[in-house]
Amino acid sequence: MRTSFKRTLVAGATSGLILASLTGFAGAWGSYDRDRDRQQGEAASYINPDTGAATANPDVDPNSSCFKPDQYDMQAFSPAGTATNNVHNDACFLDDRGNKVDGPASFESEGVGFISACPDPDGAGPKVAILSADKKLCFQSGYQEKGMAGDLEFHARLNNNGQAGTQYVTWCSDSNRDGCDDERNKDSIRIDWSADGKASFSADDRNHDSWSSYR
Repeated sequence: MRTSFKRTLVAGATSGLILASLTGFAGAWGSYDRDRDRQQGEAASYINPDTGAATANPDVDPNSSCFKPDQYDMQAFSPAGTATNNVHNDACFLDDRGNKVDGPASFESEGVGFISACPDPDGAGPKVAILSADKKLCFQSGYQEKGMAGDLEFHARLNNNGQAGTQYVTWCSDSNRDGCDDERNKDSIRIDWSADGKASFSADDRNHDSWSSYR
């Protein structure tokens, strides 16, 4: 659906070894800092339509991007044990000139569904990604830098294997790696999951206070 909503998410995934190695630099970033967020740029999260890919999503605006975010989707469940119908969530920090800037961030999922991919931002480089055991929080220490499409943005994939309802994903600046509740610099998307991928909620539901609280 080509309706734009505001909300924030956080994403990341890695092994326990990397988690242990992060003990030091979390303290260096410190807790929430309004000036740091201003320097980092405004959070912008969107659903990538995956045009031309096996996971292409015709319900999403083909021009969806950090500059023109489509933030609502209706999606059918993936068959059990697969990620066939996963939803691609991308995000950026944008400065006042529209340039993409780096910084630690997280994708945080609430409601039905889970985070199925929290990719390492730079492969064998120093950046890391950490996916929580319950697959609800994905922390990434910086944006993707791999010399390929998608660089200078943050990425996550969302999936659902059979639980009908709504998934809210917030993406935020997250220097302390503890999720988005205590952060102000954030943006969000929403996915309505069902067996047939068709709307299970009315327009009124999409504007309900419970959704507004995430924005």
